[in-house]
Amino acid sequence: MRKHRFCQLASAVYLFAATINAHASTIKSQTAQQCEVEQDRPAQRIFADSDGQHGWREYRSVKDVPELQLGFGQLARFWAGLNGKALIRLEEPREDFNAYTDYCFGKTGHLLSLRFELRTAWGWGFREEGPVVNGTLRPRMSEFFNTKDEQPVTRPEQADDVPDALKPQVYVQMSRLAFAQLLSK
Repeated sequence: MRKHRFCQLASAVYLFAATINAHASTIKSQTAQQCEVEQDRPAQRIFADSDGQHGWREYRSVKDVPELQLGFGQLARFWAGLNGKALIRLEEPREDFNAYTDYCFGKTGHLLSLRFELRTAWGWGFREEGPVVNGTLRPRMSEFFNTKDEQPVTRPEQADDVPDALKPQVYVQMSRLAFAQLLSK
């Protein structure tokens, strides 16, 4: 009897986990989809410049990266996509906000699309995503949101205090990334 109930419970837990995983896979970013990358899997390569002074290095895992110095340190995650595509996420922690930019590069190293997200300590964030045309992001989605529930909000007053932080850095070629020389190793 106990064995039967345990099997029923295990089956219910498995179905619940499968439902969550199926839902999570349906909310992937357009940029990751264009690169044909499963971003919920660990990145194949990790790079960091932990303090903005000692240059970029490759690390075996995120756990091996020294603590990033706020305002100076950067972390990059690399996923190889199909047909020579590559997805790179650049993470930049700051004192009052963190910026995350996903870059999808094509086989030739040209930037195809970009997803940018800024999350502030003030409870709001900003995100935009779309293709890059002639070196310019053409957002198909652009919104401010509440960082607690991810719901859209009107433009916060503090956004006027950080206008440059709301603009992603656009690297039209993968070779323009600060750690590009490490990618060929």
